[in-house]
Amino acid sequence: MGIIRLWPVALAVFIPGIILLYLLKQKVVNQKISALNLWKEAYENVQASTPWEKFRNNILMYMQIAALLLLILALMSPYITGSGSEYSNVLIIIDNSASMSGLYSEDESKLDVAKEQAADYVNSNDGTRYTIMTVSNTPELIISGSDDKGRVSDAVNNIETTDIAGSLDQAASMVQSLVAAWKSYKVIAFTDSSANMQNINCEVVDLSIQGNNGAIQSLSHTVSEDGTVKVMARVDNYGSNSLNTDVNLYIGNKLYDIQNVTVEAGESSIVYFKDIASGKYNSILAGNTPYLMAELNSKDMLAGDNIVYDILDNGSENKILLVTDKNTFLEKALKISGSQTIDKVQPKDAEAADIEEYSLVVYDGVLPGELSETGNIIFINPPASDVKKETEGWQKDIFIYGKKSKSSVIRTLKGNVTEYIEDYSFSSLDVLGFKTPKWAKAFFETGSKLSAGYLGNYNGRMVAVIGFDLHNTDFPLQTEFPIFMYNLLRETMSARIAEKSVYNAGEAVSIQKKGKSEKVVVTKPDGTKENYNLEGGTVVFADTIDAGLYSIKEDDGEMYFIVPFPEEESDVLKETVITSDKNTKTDVNKTLSGSISKKMVVLPVLALLLVLLMAEWIVYRKRL
Repeated sequence: MGIIRLWPVALAVFIPGIILLYLLKQKVVNQKISALNLWKEAYENVQASTPWEKFRNNILMYMQIAALLLLILALMSPYITGSGSEYSNVLIIIDNSASMSGLYSEDESKLDVAKEQAADYVNSNDGTRYTIMTVSNTPELIISGSDDKGRVSDAVNNIETTDIAGSLDQAASMVQSLVAAWKSYKVIAFTDSSANMQNINCEVVDLSIQGNNGAIQSLSHTVSEDGTVKVMARVDNYGSNSLNTDVNLYIGNKLYDIQNVTVEAGESSIVYFKDIASGKYNSILAGNTPYLMAELNSKDMLAGDNIVYDILDNGSENKILLVTDKNTFLEKALKISGSQTIDKVQPKDAEAADIEEYSLVVYDGVLPGELSETGNIIFINPPASDVKKETEGWQKDIFIYGKKSKSSVIRTLKGNVTEYIEDYSFSSLDVLGFKTPKWAKAFFETGSKLSAGYLGNYNGRMVAVIGFDLHNTDFPLQTEFPIFMYNLLRETMSARIAEKSVYNAGEAVSIQKKGKSEKVVVTKPDGTKENYNLEGGTVVFADTIDAGLYSIKEDDGEMYFIVPFPEEESDVLKETVITSDKNTKTDVNKTLSGSISKKMVVLPVLALLLVLLMAEWIVYRKRL
């Protein structure tokens, strides 16, 4: 038996006080009585000349002293030591990656079993500080150093699985930093995946289990020249037995086709669905559900990889308008974008052109009188006389003039526009240097540390500025130029609500303001919605932990994106291998050993104290 705190021993100073109370001489009240047999005792009480009585054994005194001793013992938090070792800190790590949602038994997932065993351990061990951590692709600290078992148990029971790929490896560095500050500790980890625990002394509960699992890993479509859409899916069998199942194809929420497939153990098979006619495809694109969904019509160990989505794209043409009076070279460079249509007009005719029908407008050596409400823009070599003017409105927001240099060395800055041409430099004449606006990011820098090129989302459209004439530099003659133009056009024409239509689970989604939209609503796979304000032009949505279909809706548009179930989490037959460094003890078990280090006995002591106080009251009442 042991105790946690010693300070309650100081309360023992009250024991002499209890004894003194029984030595003090009691005041006697004269009363008329009908018998003489009490005279002798009364005589003995009054014959003493001091205030003290002779010490006599009194059961009430002994009971009160015993009650005080029990109270002191309870305050000292006594415990009995079980068969396990004694730890002042216990770190519990629970893997909540995608594979942990798989079935461990008929009605329990691997995560359910992990939480149950962890909660039982917490409830069975007292006098210990608990730290709870979850890990998928990154570790997350849920509770740190708490001895409140109720709070710790609630935190464990509230852990939910994610559809993120990961393992215990991602938590190793954080665990090492935590245990380095503890003198006595135990690490308990629950997982179904292989991991290297490095130099961490721990007990790993291996929850991997063999079984059958089919997964539909990809769904894609191609549009033929006549507009017919061909749809195919890949089905993988990760189980140990042959898989025979129906595969359902949905257009939006409506069932369109069913195909049967047989896949041998460890093999894959391609499923071809019934073609979608061009007329039906066009009506789908014009509707509210421009996506396909394929589903395995069978039950197995892992439900998350039985559904897959594919976003339909109308493949709309990106039209470019070039406003210039001489630059035929620039017209050829713009064809790198792959756009089918590149129109060129003279600056004097630009106002008559229907700007709204173009995805991108390139102004070479000229500025428009007014900015169109839609469309992306590239300004190349804007007139210095115009950008130096102190004007209000869009020109003041886009051009923050620095200075003009007759010649300057321009170097590339790391970013999407300069991908594959980092650390490159070239010379140019008549370079305009700008201060980079808050909404943009520079990709060219002058020798004066001013921006000679920048790009960003300005009021829901992509705007790029290049501060020199391409004729005044040899850059277009270099092999890096086509790469630069491809990157620039790709980034400038990417003014979509989100950058792409497929994201990994746990990956943040940057949502861009499109047009005049002020708010955006994100709908998650479970139907819950999150609202964001677009006043800053961009917001980040990070809650992509669940696989499935997401929608982003703004005032001026809506788009869908997909979070697929990670393929590496579907393999239920993979062997779990736990390794560690030399001289490090790592125990791997199928169930938690459950050794009890400290069992608190405070409640039994308090119960005994309550019984003693009740007994004292009964004795006192009988003496009255």
